[in-house]
Amino acid sequence: MRKILSKRCFWDVDFESLDIRKNKSFIISRTLEHGTMQDIVALKSMYPIKEISEVVKSSRNISRSTAVFWANILDIPLEEVRACSKLQRYRQIP
Repeated sequence: MRKILSKRCFWDVDFESLDIRKNKSFIISRTLEHGTMQDIVALKSMYPIKEISEVVKSSRNISRSTAVFWANILDIPLEEVRACSKLQRYRQIP
């Protein structure tokens, strides 16, 4: 992973100690949120689209705009995306 992804997404952690399996959700979230196009291509070679989609659905670490963008790209209904559903619930309160 060290040579595949750029360090720009991981400014606050020890990049060398990240484990591709143990830190999967963190790596995917950070890359989707802060990565370059090259990082996204590398991410897709590291993880199946299904795993990336699951992180988009469940992550607390991506912004709403990033979640909406990737939900549209990956054809995920917004109701299934945690970052979007929270805001929708708040809007329903009178």
